[in-house]
Amino acid sequence: MIALHTNMPSFFGDICEVVRLFIDTRRIKQLDEPALPSEGLAVLHTLTETNGALISLSLVCHHGTYVSRNSYTCDVPEGALAYKRAAKRAAKISTYRALLAHFGERLPWGSLTGVRPTKLLRDSEAEIGAAGAKALFLDEFDVSPQKYDFAKSIVEAQKAFLPAEDAVDVYIGIPFCVTRCAYCSFASFSPDAFADAQPKYVHALLKEMETAESIIGARRVRALYIGGGTPTALPPALLERVLQRAAAIAKGAKEFSVEAGRPDTIDEEKLSIIRAFGAGRISVNAQTLLNETLERIGRRHSASQFFDAYALVEKAGFEAINVDVIAGLPGETQAQFCSTLKQTIALKPQNITVHTLAVKRASAFAAKNMDAFPTDGETAKAVDKAWAMLENAGYRAYYMYRQKYMKGSLENAGYMIDSKVCLYNIDNMEEQCDVLAFGAGAISKRIFSGGARIERAANVKDLRLYIERHIEMADMKRTLFKLPLIMT
Repeated sequence: MIALHTNMPSFFGDICEVVRLFIDTRRIKQLDEPALPSEGLAVLHTLTETNGALISLSLVCHHGTYVSRNSYTCDVPEGALAYKRAAKRAAKISTYRALLAHFGERLPWGSLTGVRPTKLLRDSEAEIGAAGAKALFLDEFDVSPQKYDFAKSIVEAQKAFLPAEDAVDVYIGIPFCVTRCAYCSFASFSPDAFADAQPKYVHALLKEMETAESIIGARRVRALYIGGGTPTALPPALLERVLQRAAAIAKGAKEFSVEAGRPDTIDEEKLSIIRAFGAGRISVNAQTLLNETLERIGRRHSASQFFDAYALVEKAGFEAINVDVIAGLPGETQAQFCSTLKQTIALKPQNITVHTLAVKRASAFAAKNMDAFPTDGETAKAVDKAWAMLENAGYRAYYMYRQKYMKGSLENAGYMIDSKVCLYNIDNMEEQCDVLAFGAGAISKRIFSGGARIERAANVKDLRLYIERHIEMADMKRTLFKLPLIMT
Protein backbone atom coordinates (compact mmCIF):
# COMPACT_ATOMS: atom_id res chain seq x y z
CA MET A 1 0.00 0.00 0.00
CA ILE A 2 1.11 3.54 -0.80
CA ALA A 3 -0.54 6.23 1.32
CA LEU A 4 -0.37 9.99 1.80
CA HIS A 5 -1.64 12.47 4.35
CA THR A 6 -1.34 16.23 3.97
CA ASN A 7 -2.94 19.05 5.91
CA MET A 8 -3.28 20.79 2.53
CA PRO A 9 -5.85 18.53 0.78
CA SER A 10 -5.87 20.77 -2.31
CA PHE A 11 -2.23 19.71 -2.88
CA PHE A 12 -2.93 15.97 -2.58
CA GLY A 13 -2.76 15.35 -6.33
CA ASP A 14 0.40 17.43 -6.73
CA ILE A 15 2.20 15.56 -3.95
CA CYS A 16 1.01 12.24 -5.42
CA GLU A 17 2.77 13.13 -8.67
CA VAL A 18 6.02 13.55 -6.73
CA VAL A 19 5.51 10.16 -5.08
CA ARG A 20 5.01 8.61 -8.52
CA LEU A 21 8.41 9.90 -9.61
CA PHE A 22 9.87 7.23 -7.31
CA ILE A 23 7.15 4.56 -7.23
CA ASP A 24 5.29 3.20 -10.25
CA THR A 25 1.79 3.19 -8.80
CA ARG A 26 -1.63 4.25 -10.03
CA ARG A 27 -3.38 4.30 -6.64
CA ILE A 28 -2.28 6.29 -3.61
CA LYS A 29 -4.56 6.09 -0.58
CA GLN A 30 -5.53 9.40 1.02
CA LEU A 31 -5.22 9.19 4.79
CA ASP A 32 -7.73 11.16 6.84
CA GLU A 33 -5.34 11.43 9.76
CA PRO A 34 -1.52 11.63 9.98
CA ALA A 35 -1.43 8.09 11.34
CA LEU A 36 1.51 5.75 10.85
CA PRO A 37 0.39 2.74 8.73
CA SER A 38 1.86 -0.59 9.79
CA GLU A 39 2.28 -1.80 6.21
CA GLY A 40 3.57 -0.26 3.00
CA LEU A 41 5.01 3.18 2.37
CA ALA A 42 3.42 6.42 3.52
CA VAL A 43 4.21 10.11 3.24
CA LEU A 44 2.99 12.39 6.03
CA HIS A 45 3.09 16.05 5.03
CA THR A 46 2.30 19.25 6.94
CA LEU A 47 2.55 22.89 5.90
CA THR A 48 2.73 25.59 8.56
CA GLU A 49 3.32 29.33 8.63
CA THR A 50 5.54 30.84 11.32
CA ASN A 51 7.07 34.32 11.63
CA GLY A 52 6.67 35.14 7.95
CA ALA A 53 7.96 31.77 6.75
CA LEU A 54 6.29 28.77 5.12
CA ILE A 55 7.58 25.49 6.53
CA SER A 56 6.84 22.27 4.64
CA LEU A 57 7.65 19.06 6.52
CA SER A 58 7.55 15.65 4.83
CA LEU A 59 8.08 12.35 6.62
CA VAL A 60 8.48 9.01 4.83
CA CYS A 61 7.39 5.88 6.67
CA HIS A 62 8.01 2.27 5.64
CA HIS A 63 6.22 -0.59 7.37
CA GLY A 64 5.43 1.56 10.38
CA THR A 65 8.90 3.06 10.79
CA TYR A 66 10.07 6.56 9.90
CA VAL A 67 12.86 6.22 7.35
CA SER A 68 13.49 9.81 6.17
CA ARG A 69 12.33 13.39 6.57
CA ASN A 70 12.82 16.83 5.05
CA SER A 71 11.85 20.32 6.12
CA TYR A 72 11.80 23.03 3.47
CA THR A 73 11.38 26.71 4.37
CA CYS A 74 10.65 29.75 2.20
CA ASP A 75 9.37 33.29 2.74
CA VAL A 76 5.64 33.97 2.69
CA PRO A 77 4.96 35.90 -0.54
CA GLU A 78 2.37 38.62 -1.00
CA GLY A 79 -0.86 37.87 -2.85
CA ALA A 80 -3.09 34.80 -2.92
CA LEU A 81 -1.78 33.37 -6.21
CA ALA A 82 1.87 33.81 -5.21
CA TYR A 83 1.13 32.23 -1.83
CA LYS A 84 -0.50 29.18 -3.42
CA ARG A 85 2.39 28.75 -5.86
CA ALA A 86 5.02 29.02 -3.11
CA ALA A 87 3.13 26.65 -0.81
CA LYS A 88 2.65 24.04 -3.52
CA ARG A 89 6.29 24.30 -4.54
CA ALA A 90 7.41 23.89 -0.93
CA ALA A 91 5.21 20.81 -0.48
CA LYS A 92 6.59 19.17 -3.61
CA ILE A 93 10.22 19.97 -2.83
CA SER A 94 10.12 18.69 0.76
CA THR A 95 8.35 15.51 -0.36
CA TYR A 96 10.82 14.97 -3.19
CA ARG A 97 13.81 15.45 -0.90
CA ALA A 98 12.43 13.11 1.75
CA LEU A 99 11.77 10.41 -0.85
CA LEU A 100 15.19 10.98 -2.43
CA ALA A 101 16.81 10.45 0.98
CA HIS A 102 14.96 7.13 1.26
CA PHE A 103 15.37 5.79 -2.28
CA GLY A 104 18.76 7.36 -2.97
CA GLU A 105 18.45 7.72 -6.75
CA ARG A 106 18.43 11.22 -8.27
CA LEU A 107 15.97 11.89 -11.06
CA PRO A 108 16.82 13.77 -14.27
CA TRP A 109 14.16 16.45 -13.78
CA GLY A 110 14.35 16.45 -9.98
CA SER A 111 11.12 17.46 -8.26
CA LEU A 112 9.55 18.88 -11.44
CA THR A 113 6.33 17.13 -12.40
CA GLY A 114 4.84 19.68 -14.81
CA VAL A 115 4.41 19.29 -18.53
CA ARG A 116 6.41 22.36 -19.56
CA PRO A 117 9.87 22.78 -17.99
CA THR A 118 10.98 25.20 -20.71
CA LYS A 119 8.02 27.48 -20.06
CA LEU A 120 8.88 27.43 -16.36
CA LEU A 121 12.50 28.26 -17.15
CA ARG A 122 11.55 31.13 -19.47
CA ASP A 123 9.10 32.57 -16.94
CA SER A 124 11.63 32.21 -14.12
CA GLU A 125 14.30 34.01 -16.14
CA ALA A 126 11.88 36.89 -16.76
CA GLU A 127 11.07 37.05 -13.04
CA ILE A 128 14.42 36.49 -11.31
CA GLY A 129 17.02 36.63 -14.10
CA ALA A 130 19.00 33.91 -15.86
CA ALA A 131 21.33 33.25 -12.93
CA GLY A 132 18.44 33.06 -10.47
CA ALA A 133 16.50 30.70 -12.75
CA LYS A 134 19.50 28.43 -13.13
CA ALA A 135 19.95 28.26 -9.36
CA LEU A 136 16.24 27.55 -8.98
CA PHE A 137 16.43 24.60 -11.37
CA LEU A 138 19.70 23.14 -10.11
CA ASP A 139 19.58 23.86 -6.38
CA GLU A 140 15.89 24.02 -5.50
CA PHE A 141 14.29 21.64 -8.01
CA ASP A 142 17.36 19.34 -8.20
CA VAL A 143 17.24 19.20 -12.01
CA SER A 144 20.38 17.56 -13.37
CA PRO A 145 22.94 19.85 -15.06
CA GLN A 146 22.41 17.94 -18.32
CA LYS A 147 18.65 18.47 -18.32
CA TYR A 148 19.03 22.13 -17.33
CA ASP A 149 21.40 22.63 -20.27
CA PHE A 150 18.91 20.83 -22.52
CA ALA A 151 16.03 23.07 -21.40
CA LYS A 152 18.18 26.19 -21.67
CA SER A 153 19.23 25.32 -25.22
CA ILE A 154 15.56 24.97 -26.21
CA VAL A 155 14.62 28.30 -24.63
CA GLU A 156 17.40 29.94 -26.64
CA ALA A 157 16.41 28.14 -29.85
CA GLN A 158 12.80 29.28 -29.52
CA LYS A 159 13.55 32.99 -29.26
CA ALA A 160 13.43 33.45 -33.03
CA PHE A 161 10.11 31.63 -33.34
CA LEU A 162 7.80 32.90 -30.60
CA PRO A 163 4.48 34.37 -31.82
CA ALA A 164 3.25 37.95 -31.95
CA GLU A 165 0.47 38.92 -29.56
CA ASP A 166 -2.24 39.09 -32.23
CA ALA A 167 -1.63 35.57 -33.54
CA VAL A 168 -3.94 32.59 -33.16
CA ASP A 169 -3.32 28.91 -33.91
CA VAL A 170 -5.98 26.54 -35.23
CA TYR A 171 -6.23 22.83 -34.42
CA ILE A 172 -8.54 20.40 -36.23
CA GLY A 173 -8.93 16.93 -34.73
CA ILE A 174 -9.71 13.76 -36.71
CA PRO A 175 -10.22 11.04 -34.06
CA PHE A 176 -9.98 7.96 -36.28
CA CYS A 177 -7.24 5.32 -36.45
CA VAL A 178 -7.05 2.11 -38.44
CA THR A 179 -5.84 0.29 -35.30
CA ARG A 180 -5.23 1.45 -31.74
CA CYS A 181 -1.59 1.46 -30.61
CA ALA A 182 -1.01 -0.23 -27.28
CA TYR A 183 0.53 2.92 -25.79
CA CYS A 184 -2.24 5.26 -26.99
CA SER A 185 -4.46 7.08 -24.50
CA PHE A 186 -5.98 9.59 -26.92
CA ALA A 187 -9.63 9.67 -27.92
CA SER A 188 -9.51 7.68 -31.16
CA PHE A 189 -12.03 5.43 -32.83
CA SER A 190 -12.23 2.82 -35.55
CA PRO A 191 -13.47 4.22 -38.86
CA ASP A 192 -16.45 1.84 -38.56
CA ALA A 193 -17.20 2.67 -34.92
CA PHE A 194 -20.86 2.91 -35.98
CA ALA A 195 -22.76 3.30 -39.25
CA ASP A 196 -21.51 6.27 -41.27
CA ALA A 197 -19.27 7.38 -38.38
CA GLN A 198 -16.79 9.21 -40.58
CA PRO A 199 -19.23 11.15 -42.83
CA LYS A 200 -21.36 12.09 -39.82
CA TYR A 201 -18.28 13.28 -37.95
CA VAL A 202 -16.97 15.32 -40.88
CA HIS A 203 -20.38 16.95 -41.33
CA ALA A 204 -20.45 18.01 -37.66
CA LEU A 205 -16.82 19.11 -37.79
CA LEU A 206 -17.39 21.33 -40.83
CA LYS A 207 -20.43 22.89 -39.19
CA GLU A 208 -18.37 23.67 -36.10
CA MET A 209 -15.57 25.06 -38.28
CA GLU A 210 -17.98 27.49 -39.93
CA THR A 211 -17.62 29.64 -36.81
CA ALA A 212 -13.86 30.04 -37.32
CA GLU A 213 -13.98 33.15 -39.48
CA SER A 214 -16.09 35.18 -37.05
CA ILE A 215 -14.04 34.05 -34.02
CA ILE A 216 -10.70 34.78 -35.67
CA GLY A 217 -11.87 38.14 -36.98
CA ALA A 218 -8.98 40.42 -37.89
CA ARG A 219 -6.39 38.29 -36.11
CA ARG A 220 -3.68 36.47 -38.00
CA VAL A 221 -3.65 32.66 -38.16
CA ARG A 222 -0.05 31.71 -37.42
CA ALA A 223 -0.24 27.91 -37.67
CA LEU A 224 -2.94 25.39 -38.53
CA TYR A 225 -2.52 21.76 -37.49
CA ILE A 226 -4.71 18.83 -38.50
CA GLY A 227 -4.08 15.99 -36.06
CA GLY A 228 -5.79 13.07 -34.41
CA GLY A 229 -6.03 10.14 -34.40
CA THR A 230 -4.90 9.89 -37.99
CA PRO A 231 -6.38 12.39 -40.46
CA THR A 232 -5.34 10.19 -43.38
CA ALA A 233 -7.57 7.43 -41.98
CA LEU A 234 -10.36 9.38 -43.71
CA PRO A 235 -11.24 8.31 -47.26
CA PRO A 236 -10.07 10.76 -49.95
CA ALA A 237 -13.45 12.46 -50.48
CA LEU A 238 -13.91 13.26 -46.77
CA LEU A 239 -10.27 14.27 -46.36
CA GLU A 240 -10.71 16.69 -49.26
CA ARG A 241 -13.76 18.30 -47.62
CA VAL A 242 -11.86 18.87 -44.36
CA LEU A 243 -8.79 20.23 -46.14
CA GLN A 244 -10.82 22.55 -48.32
CA ARG A 245 -12.36 24.18 -45.24
CA ALA A 246 -9.03 24.16 -43.40
CA ALA A 247 -7.28 25.85 -46.32
CA ALA A 248 -9.76 28.72 -46.20
CA ILE A 249 -9.02 29.19 -42.50
CA ALA A 250 -5.24 28.83 -42.98
CA LYS A 251 -5.03 31.41 -45.75
CA GLY A 252 -1.90 33.48 -45.07
CA ALA A 253 -0.74 31.26 -42.22
CA LYS A 254 2.98 30.69 -41.79
CA GLU A 255 2.44 26.97 -41.31
CA PHE A 256 -0.10 24.36 -42.37
CA SER A 257 0.55 20.85 -41.01
CA VAL A 258 -1.17 17.51 -41.46
CA GLU A 259 -0.53 14.47 -39.27
CA ALA A 260 -0.33 11.44 -41.56
CA GLY A 261 1.23 9.39 -38.83
CA ARG A 262 0.28 5.90 -39.93
CA PRO A 263 2.21 4.77 -43.02
CA ASP A 264 -0.57 2.31 -43.88
CA THR A 265 -2.98 5.22 -44.48
CA ILE A 266 -0.75 7.11 -46.94
CA ASP A 267 -1.10 6.92 -50.70
CA GLU A 268 -0.45 9.21 -53.68
CA GLU A 269 -4.09 10.30 -53.95
CA LYS A 270 -4.30 11.51 -50.38
CA LEU A 271 -0.91 13.22 -50.57
CA SER A 272 -2.00 14.97 -53.75
CA ILE A 273 -5.11 16.27 -51.98
CA ILE A 274 -3.09 17.47 -48.99
CA ARG A 275 -0.61 19.33 -51.18
CA ALA A 276 -3.34 20.75 -53.43
CA PHE A 277 -4.87 22.60 -50.50
CA GLY A 278 -1.56 24.11 -49.41
CA ALA A 279 -0.31 22.02 -46.51
CA GLY A 280 3.47 22.31 -46.38
CA ARG A 281 4.34 20.18 -43.37
CA ILE A 282 3.47 16.53 -42.76
CA SER A 283 4.27 13.80 -40.25
CA VAL A 284 4.83 10.17 -41.19
CA ASN A 285 5.78 8.19 -38.10
CA ALA A 286 7.95 5.13 -37.78
CA GLN A 287 7.87 4.83 -33.94
CA THR A 288 10.21 1.87 -34.45
CA LEU A 289 11.74 0.13 -37.45
CA LEU A 290 11.70 -3.29 -35.79
CA ASN A 291 8.88 -5.36 -37.26
CA GLU A 292 8.39 -7.50 -34.16
CA THR A 293 8.00 -4.36 -32.05
CA LEU A 294 5.55 -2.85 -34.52
CA GLU A 295 3.41 -5.97 -34.16
CA ARG A 296 3.81 -5.91 -30.37
CA ILE A 297 2.55 -2.34 -30.07
CA GLY A 298 -0.43 -2.81 -32.39
CA ARG A 299 0.77 -1.02 -35.53
CA ARG A 300 -0.52 -2.68 -38.67
CA HIS A 301 2.33 -1.65 -40.97
CA SER A 302 5.88 -2.96 -41.44
CA ALA A 303 9.18 -1.09 -41.50
CA SER A 304 9.31 -1.41 -45.29
CA GLN A 305 5.87 0.19 -45.54
CA PHE A 306 7.18 3.14 -43.55
CA PHE A 307 10.06 3.60 -46.01
CA ASP A 308 7.65 3.33 -48.96
CA ALA A 309 5.32 5.92 -47.39
CA TYR A 310 8.24 8.24 -46.62
CA ALA A 311 9.37 8.04 -50.24
CA LEU A 312 5.87 9.02 -51.41
CA VAL A 313 5.77 11.95 -48.99
CA GLU A 314 9.21 13.12 -50.09
CA LYS A 315 8.21 12.84 -53.75
CA ALA A 316 5.08 14.95 -53.08
CA GLY A 317 7.31 17.94 -52.32
CA PHE A 318 6.44 18.93 -48.76
CA GLU A 319 8.50 21.75 -47.25
CA ALA A 320 9.00 19.85 -44.00
CA ILE A 321 8.60 16.22 -42.96
CA ASN A 322 8.49 14.99 -39.35
CA VAL A 323 9.19 11.45 -38.17
CA ASP A 324 8.41 10.20 -34.64
CA VAL A 325 10.39 7.52 -32.81
CA ILE A 326 9.78 6.12 -29.31
CA ALA A 327 12.34 5.13 -26.67
CA GLY A 328 11.40 2.56 -24.03
CA LEU A 329 9.18 0.26 -26.11
CA PRO A 330 8.81 -3.28 -24.70
CA GLY A 331 11.35 -5.81 -25.86
CA GLU A 332 13.66 -3.24 -27.44
CA THR A 333 17.26 -2.71 -26.44
CA GLN A 334 19.11 0.60 -26.54
CA ALA A 335 20.99 -0.64 -29.61
CA GLN A 336 17.74 -1.43 -31.43
CA PHE A 337 16.26 1.98 -30.61
CA CYS A 338 19.46 3.65 -31.83
CA SER A 339 19.27 1.62 -35.03
CA THR A 340 15.78 3.02 -35.68
CA LEU A 341 17.03 6.53 -35.01
CA LYS A 342 20.11 6.07 -37.21
CA GLN A 343 17.96 4.92 -40.13
CA THR A 344 15.59 7.85 -39.53
CA ILE A 345 18.44 10.38 -39.51
CA ALA A 346 19.70 8.91 -42.80
CA LEU A 347 16.41 9.97 -44.44
CA LYS A 348 17.17 13.60 -43.42
CA PRO A 349 13.66 14.68 -42.44
CA GLN A 350 13.45 18.31 -41.34
CA ASN A 351 11.99 17.31 -37.96
CA ILE A 352 12.52 14.25 -35.77
CA THR A 353 10.54 13.84 -32.56
CA VAL A 354 11.97 11.54 -29.89
CA HIS A 355 9.24 10.33 -27.55
CA THR A 356 9.78 8.50 -24.28
CA LEU A 357 7.16 5.82 -23.69
CA ALA A 358 4.46 6.91 -21.25
CA VAL A 359 2.34 4.07 -19.90
CA LYS A 360 -0.95 5.92 -19.52
CA ARG A 361 -3.86 4.52 -17.51
CA ALA A 362 -6.16 4.47 -20.57
CA SER A 363 -3.66 2.57 -22.74
CA ALA A 364 -3.47 -1.19 -23.30
CA PHE A 365 0.06 -1.15 -21.91
CA ALA A 366 -1.26 -0.19 -18.47
CA ALA A 367 -2.33 -3.80 -17.94
CA LYS A 368 0.97 -5.29 -19.15
CA ASN A 369 3.78 -6.76 -17.08
CA MET A 370 6.31 -3.95 -16.67
CA ASP A 371 9.14 -6.52 -16.62
CA ALA A 372 8.75 -6.68 -20.41
CA PHE A 373 9.80 -3.04 -20.73
CA PRO A 374 13.36 -1.69 -20.68
CA THR A 375 14.44 -0.39 -17.29
CA ASP A 376 14.24 3.32 -16.59
CA GLY A 377 18.03 3.45 -16.63
CA GLU A 378 18.21 1.81 -20.05
CA THR A 379 15.58 4.18 -21.41
CA ALA A 380 17.44 7.19 -20.00
CA LYS A 381 20.63 6.05 -21.74
CA ALA A 382 18.72 5.67 -25.01
CA VAL A 383 17.28 9.20 -24.74
CA ASP A 384 20.71 10.67 -23.91
CA LYS A 385 22.21 8.79 -26.85
CA ALA A 386 19.47 10.15 -29.12
CA TRP A 387 20.36 13.73 -28.15
CA ALA A 388 24.03 13.08 -28.96
CA MET A 389 23.27 11.34 -32.27
CA LEU A 390 20.94 14.10 -33.42
CA GLU A 391 23.30 16.89 -32.39
CA ASN A 392 26.14 15.17 -34.27
CA ALA A 393 23.90 14.98 -37.35
CA GLY A 394 23.17 18.72 -37.24
CA TYR A 395 19.77 18.61 -35.53
CA ARG A 396 18.89 20.90 -32.60
CA ALA A 397 16.18 20.44 -30.00
CA TYR A 398 13.56 23.18 -30.29
CA TYR A 399 10.64 22.09 -28.09
CA MET A 400 10.01 19.56 -25.36
CA TYR A 401 7.36 18.45 -22.92
CA ARG A 402 6.77 15.83 -20.26
CA GLN A 403 3.85 13.53 -19.43
CA LYS A 404 2.65 11.51 -16.49
CA TYR A 405 3.86 7.93 -16.20
CA MET A 406 6.86 8.45 -18.50
CA LYS A 407 9.63 5.89 -18.36
CA GLY A 408 12.50 7.22 -16.24
CA SER A 409 10.70 10.52 -15.56
CA LEU A 410 12.11 11.73 -18.87
CA GLU A 411 10.69 13.86 -21.72
CA ASN A 412 9.56 14.09 -25.33
CA ALA A 413 11.57 16.41 -27.57
CA GLY A 414 11.32 17.75 -31.10
CA TYR A 415 14.48 18.31 -33.16
CA MET A 416 14.95 20.52 -36.21
CA ILE A 417 17.50 20.92 -38.94
CA ASP A 418 18.05 24.06 -41.05
CA SER A 419 15.72 26.06 -38.72
CA LYS A 420 12.68 24.11 -39.93
CA VAL A 421 10.49 24.09 -36.82
CA CYS A 422 6.87 23.24 -36.15
CA LEU A 423 5.44 26.57 -34.98
CA TYR A 424 2.27 24.92 -33.71
CA ASN A 425 4.22 22.62 -31.40
CA ILE A 426 6.25 25.51 -29.98
CA ASP A 427 3.11 27.56 -29.36
CA ASN A 428 1.20 24.67 -27.85
CA MET A 429 3.94 23.51 -25.50
CA GLU A 430 5.01 26.98 -24.42
CA GLU A 431 1.42 28.29 -24.18
CA GLN A 432 2.35 31.48 -25.99
CA CYS A 433 -0.55 31.71 -28.42
CA ASP A 434 -4.35 31.40 -28.37
CA VAL A 435 -5.65 28.15 -29.86
CA LEU A 436 -8.95 27.73 -31.66
CA ALA A 437 -9.61 23.98 -31.68
CA PHE A 438 -12.28 21.99 -33.54
CA GLY A 439 -13.34 18.35 -33.28
CA ALA A 440 -13.98 15.71 -30.65
CA GLY A 441 -11.72 16.19 -27.63
CA ALA A 442 -10.17 19.39 -29.00
CA ILE A 443 -9.31 22.07 -26.41
CA SER A 444 -9.41 25.78 -27.27
CA LYS A 445 -7.31 28.17 -25.19
CA ARG A 446 -7.05 31.87 -24.55
CA ILE A 447 -3.68 32.98 -23.24
CA PHE A 448 -3.44 36.06 -21.01
CA SER A 449 -0.31 37.92 -19.86
CA GLY A 450 2.11 35.63 -21.66
CA GLY A 451 0.64 32.48 -20.14
CA ALA A 452 0.14 33.76 -16.59
CA ARG A 453 -3.58 32.99 -16.96
CA ILE A 454 -5.23 30.56 -19.35
CA GLU A 455 -8.92 29.97 -20.05
CA ARG A 456 -10.03 26.81 -21.83
CA ALA A 457 -13.03 25.37 -23.64
CA ALA A 458 -12.87 21.59 -24.10
CA ASN A 459 -15.00 19.72 -26.62
CA VAL A 460 -16.51 16.40 -25.56
CA LYS A 461 -14.36 13.37 -26.43
CA ASP A 462 -17.14 10.91 -27.18
CA LEU A 463 -17.72 10.63 -30.93
CA ARG A 464 -21.52 10.31 -30.79
CA LEU A 465 -21.87 13.11 -28.25
CA TYR A 466 -19.72 15.41 -30.34
CA ILE A 467 -21.82 14.77 -33.43
CA GLU A 468 -24.98 15.50 -31.43
CA ARG A 469 -23.58 18.57 -29.67
CA HIS A 470 -21.26 20.22 -32.19
CA ILE A 471 -23.26 23.47 -32.13
CA GLU A 472 -22.85 23.58 -28.36
CA MET A 473 -19.11 23.08 -28.85
CA ALA A 474 -19.01 26.00 -31.26
CA ASP A 475 -20.89 28.19 -28.78
CA MET A 476 -18.39 27.35 -26.04
CA LYS A 477 -15.65 28.76 -28.25
CA ARG A 478 -17.66 31.87 -28.99
CA THR A 479 -18.13 32.37 -25.24
CA LEU A 480 -14.39 31.84 -24.68
CA PHE A 481 -13.58 34.48 -27.28
CA LYS A 482 -16.41 36.80 -26.07
CA LEU A 483 -18.68 36.58 -29.11
CA PRO A 484 -22.48 36.14 -29.41
CA LEU A 485 -23.75 32.56 -29.34
CA ILE A 486 -25.29 30.63 -32.22
CA MET A 487 -27.82 28.64 -30.14
CA THR A 488 -29.53 26.87 -33.04
